[in-house]
Amino acid sequence: MDPYWQLALSSGLGATLITIIVMHLALIPWRNSQGAHWTERARLLWPARRVLVGVVFACIISAIILPRLFGLPGDDSASFWPVIPGYLLASFVSTREIEPRYRFLTWLYETFWQVLVQFGMLAIFIWLLHTMPNEMLPHDWLRFSLGTLAVIVIITGFWLPLLYLFLKAKKSPDLRLERLVDEMAAQTGLKPWRVYYGESPLARAAALIYLRSLVFTSRVLEVLTDDELRSIILHELAHLRENLAVRLSRLIPVLSLMLITFIHPVMHQFGILGLYGLIGIVFLLLKLAKRIARRMEHHADDAAIQGSVDPAIYARALEKIYQANQLPAVMRGNNMVHPHLYDRMLAAGVTPDYPRPQPPGRMAWPGWAVFLIPCALFAWMMLRPHA
Repeated sequence: MDPYWQLALSSGLGATLITIIVMHLALIPWRNSQGAHWTERARLLWPARRVLVGVVFACIISAIILPRLFGLPGDDSASFWPVIPGYLLASFVSTREIEPRYRFLTWLYETFWQVLVQFGMLAIFIWLLHTMPNEMLPHDWLRFSLGTLAVIVIITGFWLPLLYLFLKAKKSPDLRLERLVDEMAAQTGLKPWRVYYGESPLARAAALIYLRSLVFTSRVLEVLTDDELRSIILHELAHLRENLAVRLSRLIPVLSLMLITFIHPVMHQFGILGLYGLIGIVFLLLKLAKRIARRMEHHADDAAIQGSVDPAIYARALEKIYQANQLPAVMRGNNMVHPHLYDRMLAAGVTPDYPRPQPPGRMAWPGWAVFLIPCALFAWMMLRPHA
């Protein structure tokens, strides 16, 4: 076999094997918690899910350094690109164990669009960062503007209507969703432009504020009663009422990160102090955007509570969604956009029939191990004397 394909095959299989082994180890505490309360199981599952982030970075780092460390022949790309499909296919094994309702084609469809969106934005960011010169010329500003515009199109979902037309996206198999949305639209005086529906084992509902549309999955329709679904619709409709300033503020995170692509011209013009200033600006912008987004979540919760026949209905709906998705009722810290489920239920006037859960860990130990080992190898390779 050609050395290129030998290296590619080894890299892909290595990523697959590492992901399967590490996730198997990370899921042991959750696997052994059968019979425990759902909040405890979700708390144990969260650090294992975070391991997938550590694994993908570890596989990429390993694909870069191991061929050079051992002097393997072949193009660098042969060890790099097979990591992603190998990692993704292996992640299906753990995804299927966590949520047995997943079928391969459903998982593949969801993963494809998630990877396309996330890696699409990442590719644009890397391209701009790599091509940014020390001194900006008109064509450099044009390139940055086009790249930023492309990222905005991706993050706002302006491409969804086009996808809807080409793929003939599904409507809800019954008229229940449309009926309930129409009821709440009449109650609030706000009619969404479109209601998107998708088959998924995950219970999800979301507002596409830039498209004035709503998104629901089949699972959220399964787990919620009509009254509970009405309360969730009220929450999402409240997001569609956000004014222009708030909508623009939701673009701050992606736009502030795009500022990082100016590292080269900023360093060239202002030196290390300019770099510190750039990082400081990005940090402050991210904090501002998160604070505004969190305030909007509180506002949407209040709208759902006040618009429901009984505030407890909204609390039960949230709890069912978190339980169906195995999400912790209390997260680490208070820096998330969404408040803790436990606090959201208390705000609705409902005291859960279980004590406040402990927050989950950051990441299970197999994730730290598989991430730190290649990082240490990379540091050793960079520091060792070269012949």
